[in-house]
This record gives sequence, structure tokens and C-alpha cells, in this order.
Amino acid sequence: MKKIPLIIIISLITFISCSTTSIVAQNAPKSMQATFVESYSPTEVSIRAWGIGSDVDNAEIDAKKSAIYFVLVSATDPLLQTSEEKSSFEQMKEQFFAKGSYEQYIIFLGADILNRVKTKEGVKVEKLVRVNKEKLSKDLAEKGVLKSREEVTANIGNPMIMVLPEVAKGENPIEKLQKDANVKIGAEVIESYLTARKYDVQVPEQMNVLNELTSAQNQVAGNEEDIAYQLALSIGSDVYITFNVKIEKGSIGKKGVVGCRAYETTTAKLLGTETGYSPERPSVPDAAVIEEAMNDAIDKVLSRISAYWKEDASRGQQYKLIFNITGTFDDAYVISDAIDDVLGTMTTQKKQNIATEKTVDYIIWQKEFESTSKLFRELDKRLKENTDFSGANAKLKRVNVNRKLILVSIENGE
Repeated sequence: MKKIPLIIIISLITFISCSTTSIVAQNAPKSMQATFVESYSPTEVSIRAWGIGSDVDNAEIDAKKSAIYFVLVSATDPLLQTSEEKSSFEQMKEQFFAKGSYEQYIIFLGADILNRVKTKEGVKVEKLVRVNKEKLSKDLAEKGVLKSREEVTANIGNPMIMVLPEVAKGENPIEKLQKDANVKIGAEVIESYLTARKYDVQVPEQMNVLNELTSAQNQVAGNEEDIAYQLALSIGSDVYITFNVKIEKGSIGKKGVVGCRAYETTTAKLLGTETGYSPERPSVPDAAVIEEAMNDAIDKVLSRISAYWKEDASRGQQYKLIFNITGTFDDAYVISDAIDDVLGTMTTQKKQNIATEKTVDYIIWQKEFESTSKLFRELDKRLKENTDFSGANAKLKRVNVNRKLILVSIENGE
């Protein structure tokens, strides 16, 4: 038997490898060019997508794939956000884009060709495509590609989101919500959008809610007059959304313009800000264009909230913890040092914001305790066991405890 020269074997392996790669890559979108148009509904998004093919029919197929790829990877807030999620999808990409698989996420394909360009291989067209983003997200979660909301919230629960109109510092957002009909409509649209996604949402509408505000927040620098921040913290929301609404008159009718901002409650950190626009429409009520514009903005903001919640879940439940030192002590910093030592034994992460003779302010994360009440009781117990704290004759007193805020005072013991 004749021996086959080594160079021929290597050439055959290389040819087979290249052929396999070519076959494997045949289902993925070729164009992968698309732009966001609007959030058509709480579950669907409209995309302008380009497709490449030997003829118009094949180019339209590629445009549908490119629209889905945009929602998954290329959008401002894509479904695939972590390196692990992207890697998992990459392994199943060819199977996902096979005929009979991806089509279930295409709700609508526009009849018109928006743009057409001839290419050497055939044609490139742009089409309007509507994608069911919600179903796509759920199915990928079931396949283990995405981390499902149920998986994320199993340990720390669903985020509670508070919604209020945007006002200048010192102004009352609840009064604006009660008196401005368009602002009221904006709040209702956001509330409907969030509840459709199964988020816990609060829109404080009663003036007596302001009575729940804790005066301790006046000691947090920079937030003395930010009522939205104070309300969110006192109610115990994880995130709060502020929004503004405007109706603009055009040449043929009116259009809605809204702005949405999402903040992390404990730090007042801005998570995302978006502006939404409705098309200009003649002879329609304000409510119609406000709803269209709000749907456009809130979908993008909600993506930022989801990304934040998914990331923060790895560190545990987050709280704002404020100690007001009301007692008289020889050295107040001995008290603050004892607090820092004890918190180091109870938390996965801690960040000290303020440390003065009268106030110690923390952001903490923890996974050990199921509720703020249990966390407070353990904190009280460990401080009593701390020799510096007990040696200073200090005593912890509970003032206000909710889902996000633990407010305590440190008094002289008896």
C-alpha cells in the first residue's frame, strides 16, 4: 500500500475544515445592519433592517434575521448584555437562524422596500420589521442563554419601581400629578407598561404619602429638596423613574415628546435617560401621542433598569443605612469605627458615604438576611457584642426600617 504524502493529507484537512466553516455560517444574517424605529408596544419593537441576497426574496429573509440580531446584540440596550450570554448564543446562532426557528419572532414585515442597492452578488434592501422582543427574551431564558427575571429575582425579589413627574427641586411632584392631565396620562402609560412586564410599580398620588418622609434625609448632602428621591427612599422602592411630557404642534397636527430618567434609589445614581417621540398626527387627542412617545422612551429606560438589576443581584440586596448619633460620647469616632467593623462581618460589600460626629451614612449589600428587620436585629446584636461600642455605653434605637432604608439613632445607654 502506497503511503499518502503528508502534504496531501494536510491539504485535505484544510479543505474539509474550510468547507465545514462555510456550511456552518450559512444561516447567520449577512447584513447585520439595522436601526431602531420605535417601541410599538410593551412586547414589540419596530426596526429598519437591511438584508443581502441573490434576489429580493432572499434579501428580505436576511433583513428579518438582521432585525432580530439587532435586538439581540447591536441595540443600545441589547438582550445579550454579558459576555457569558453572548458566548452562549454564539454556540447556538446557526441553529437559531435556521429556517423555521427565527420566524416566530417576526410579527410584521413591511410590504414596501424602503431602500434598494444593487450588489455584485445580487441586491441589498431595507425593510421595516417588527420583532416580538418579549417572546425572544423569554425563549432564550428558557434555553439558558439569558438569565431569566425569575432566576434573578429568586434571591432578591422583583425590583419595586416608583414613578413621579419631573419637577424642580423644592416643588411637589404629587401636586403636579394631580393637577396636570397630560402628566397623569404619562404616569398611567408607564404604570401600564411596567405592570405588563410584571414589575412592582408605585405611583404615589395622595398628599399624605409626604408625611412618611423621614427628616433624616435632610442630612444627606445634595438631596435636601429632591422630593422624588426622598419619596422613593421612604417608600422603599429600588428604582425611581421621573418623566416630563410635552405636546408640540407641527404643520399637519401634533406630536408628543416625553423624557424619562431612571435612578437607583439608595444612591440617586442615574441609570438611564431617554427621550421618546410620537409621529405627528392630525386630529387626535393628547393622550394618543403621549402614549406613543412614552412607549418609545420607557422601553429603552426599562432595559437599563433590567441590566442594573441583573448586575446588582450578584452582590445581594442593597440598602441605605443611616446612623444618627444623638447621644453624648467622649469620642464619636470610636462609635463609627465600631459600626464599620461590625458591618464588615455582615455584608458582601459596603460603601461609606458620610462619617461625621453626628452622622454615619452607608450603602451596603448583603445576602445572609431575608428582611431588613432581621438585618437590623443582627446588627443590634453584634454591636452589643462589640467591646468598643458597648464600652462607650452606646445603644442602638430603631427609627425607620423599610425595603431600602434602615434609619437608626445611637443613644447613650442606661
